[in-house]
Amino acid sequence: MHKTPLKELLRFSRKEQAGIVLLLLLVWLTGRAPDLWFYLYPVPLPDTTGCAAALRSLEAAAEVQRALPEDSVAAAVASRALFYFDPNTLPAEGWQRLGVSARTAATIDRYRQKGGRFRRADDLERIYGLAPALCRQLQPYVRITRGGAVRDSTRQAGRRDTAYHYREYHRKPPPRAIDVNTADTAGWQALPGIGPGFARRIVAFREKLGGFYDVGQVSECYGLPDSTFKKIQPFLQIGNGSLKKIDLNLTDEKSLAAHPYIRYKLARLIIQYRSAHGGFRHVEELRQLPLVDDVIYRKIEHYIVITF
Repeated sequence: MHKTPLKELLRFSRKEQAGIVLLLLLVWLTGRAPDLWFYLYPVPLPDTTGCAAALRSLEAAAEVQRALPEDSVAAAVASRALFYFDPNTLPAEGWQRLGVSARTAATIDRYRQKGGRFRRADDLERIYGLAPALCRQLQPYVRITRGGAVRDSTRQAGRRDTAYHYREYHRKPPPRAIDVNTADTAGWQALPGIGPGFARRIVAFREKLGGFYDVGQVSECYGLPDSTFKKIQPFLQIGNGSLKKIDLNLTDEKSLAAHPYIRYKLARLIIQYRSAHGGFRHVEELRQLPLVDDVIYRKIEHYIVITF
């Protein structure tokens, strides 16, 4: 195999040499471009001297505050003119005269406006933002009048009485027997454990079925607990009303599928059987469909009719 000499590989034409030089120049300019940019457009550095001085001042103040003993806080409070006060009636200005900050005084005022009460001197310890030393200094001067406690007890008694009358007023009347095929939502709500939601759900289920032929069908209502059904079962009865029938030879697939006992798969099979055999001639022909067993057939037979 003929080998190309190395000298031949390193031989370039004038155009190739000019291209190599230009390429090297571009590489060098690309590497020096950031330095050249910052040289032409210098960015002034922020002056952090003031920030550093402020930070040192805050750190020094914090060190001084931590170095102060707790007794100095108490001494500062003692220098104020303390007086006996009722924390349930003292205005914000009075709290500030006792050494409480305006922010903490506003917190106390909001607490009382929302119904909060002080019942003993130890309740001051629950005030958010009140220094422990100041709290101990103020506790001996707390004087809570009994009028506030009496008003509280009266208010609580009134609430209990109102709640009692509310329960008495809204207590359900004694349940009476209802016809499951004619009772409206109000009649269902009179039964124990049945609220507006269950009442609407039972009535809607009855309408989709076309009526109940047995009291036990009420237990099939979606979401109705067995314990609730057992409570209302003694008050359920069937009247003389007739059920709404479905004609297997005339009803379309969508209407068949809307029935809770048929649904979509069985409705499609009914339509296919009807198309293949020219319609149903007897109700018992439903048993020939794969999805219809004895349980399903006994439920459906009450709601179907055949006409030719």
